[in-house]
Amino acid sequence: MNVNHMELVLVGACWPSVPNDPSQQGYEYSSKLARFMPECKLVAGSMNMSKKLVSAFGFLLVGIWLSTGPASAAAHIPKSCKQGVFLTISGQIGKTTNAANNTYEMSEREFLALPRSTVTTSTQWTPTSDFVGPLLSKVLDEADAKGKKLRLVALDDFSVEVDADYLEKYGTILATTKDGTRLTIRDFGPIFVMYPRDSFREELGTPAAAAYLVWQLCGIEVE
Repeated sequence: MNVNHMELVLVGACWPSVPNDPSQQGYEYSSKLARFMPECKLVAGSMNMSKKLVSAFGFLLVGIWLSTGPASAAAHIPKSCKQGVFLTISGQIGKTTNAANNTYEMSEREFLALPRSTVTTSTQWTPTSDFVGPLLSKVLDEADAKGKKLRLVALDDFSVEVDADYLEKYGTILATTKDGTRLTIRDFGPIFVMYPRDSFREELGTPAAAAYLVWQLCGIEVE
């Protein structure tokens, strides 16, 4: 069996929410199919194998992710993030805490001390909830961000590129709590990018916009 072919079919079948050409939207396919797992439907594709075998493998894959995925995400740290750092900001920034790496490494204490805002909204993964955290714009100001493009990086290596002005326009926050409870790695945390989706359904209720709701955020590259 060609493993790469099988992976391609499974990923393609479990990625219905993205455009036909995700690269044009700044997507990078995540190694975690659960990014869009609520809409995942396994299909046999063009492979020379039975639908039952594909389904069996699919359920095994989902089971493995549910049991180890979020926890194992913390074991592998993407290059744009740093072990033991709550949030790493890099790229075109005017202020650094680590000159050698040209990064602003924000501790949890510093992050939680920032002024907080509330966004009340639902997402395709969560019911209507009160999300609380600092404005993205405020976090970027702390590092004196200069660029107009952002790459949001998650612990599981998922990343997406987006215009900073686009997110700031809708008052995007970096949420650390949901309905008064701190977010954990197993529950979209410790940082969940959040905007008022329900207030701007036409603009923010699209599959492309959903990709910007990055959970397990650990790094921001400013370009």
